[in-house]
Amino acid sequence: MDFTKTEIHASVDALADQIFRGQVNDDYHKARRDQSEGFDRDLWRVLADAGLLAGTLSEASGGSDMNLLEVSGLLEAQGAVLAKLPLWQSIVASQLIDRFGSQDQKTALLPSFARGDSHLSLAFAEAARADFDDLLKIKNHSVNGLVNDVAFAQQASAIILPLQTDDGTILYLLDPSQDGVTLLLQMASNDEPHYQLQLNNLSIDPVNIIASSNGGVDLVEWVLQRSYTALAALQLGVVQEAIKRTANYVNERHQFNKPLSSFQAVSHRAANGYIDYSSLRACVYLAAWRLSEDKDASAEARTAKWWACEAGHRIAHTAQHLHGGLGADVDYPIHRYFLWAKQLEYTLGGAQQQLASLGRQLANNDSLGFVI
Repeated sequence: MDFTKTEIHASVDALADQIFRGQVNDDYHKARRDQSEGFDRDLWRVLADAGLLAGTLSEASGGSDMNLLEVSGLLEAQGAVLAKLPLWQSIVASQLIDRFGSQDQKTALLPSFARGDSHLSLAFAEAARADFDDLLKIKNHSVNGLVNDVAFAQQASAIILPLQTDDGTILYLLDPSQDGVTLLLQMASNDEPHYQLQLNNLSIDPVNIIASSNGGVDLVEWVLQRSYTALAALQLGVVQEAIKRTANYVNERHQFNKPLSSFQAVSHRAANGYIDYSSLRACVYLAAWRLSEDKDASAEARTAKWWACEAGHRIAHTAQHLHGGLGADVDYPIHRYFLWAKQLEYTLGGAQQQLASLGRQLANNDSLGFVI
């Protein structure tokens, strides 16, 4: 695989890395540890002022039409510093609205997102499962029930919510502040605010429907492929930084008058972590490239998510293990990479869920994975 980046891709990487590392460090996390605010809105606006939020939109919507391969560098930079932002959710949701939403929906939601004044979220935990039996169903133009694990829902300008109808599946732009919506806080492992949505006689306004019932299921898959790939790109940044910090530690830490890195068991385990990272990177870039070329990436996106689960799990444990007692010290930063890796591992389904989905695809297509 050719990992040579385009000029735009390299520029986005450099700018994102400069912003995130300039704004977020270990002291930043300690200072914000006890703050209840959902995310750093000042940092959100810095990204907007740099054009990185608007850049993910089409030129018709005032953006730079950056594709997902170019956006992956932005997510990697976020993951490297563990910046708690609704970035991947907003990117996927805004691109969905930009491409498939009505002009009124675009006008109402996209300009404020591009300015950094608002964010978007996704409610796809149930849709990511094997079938849509768990999706809430519209009855008599209203919805009742629970939706779990919606990140940054409280102040989102809209939440993309898949719903069942008698004719199929639709995507609905849910305003979390409207009547009939109650939010119950569910703090995630990495301290992100996630919410359970309790819907009680929520009135469905046709104006807020993105997709017709005929195209709704396809758009659910459209969202899932991009969500899996974005999550894997974010995990790529997390594990790369975890490996880097671990390598620095075992080179500096001495035992028996030797650096820890000189011991064979230590070097082998660190090397295995790098192999896992490299495998994840290859899968992320392949899935992102296919989506950027508007190709189907159903298998590639799920493979990238599987590697995000497996590599995240193994590298996070390696980093903890090779740091010894410091790995369990919450005043030392490496534990945060463990918590983030575990949270991303299970977001929208863990490794077994991805394998089950790939197995179903393989049963119907024995050449799966051979055609680029």
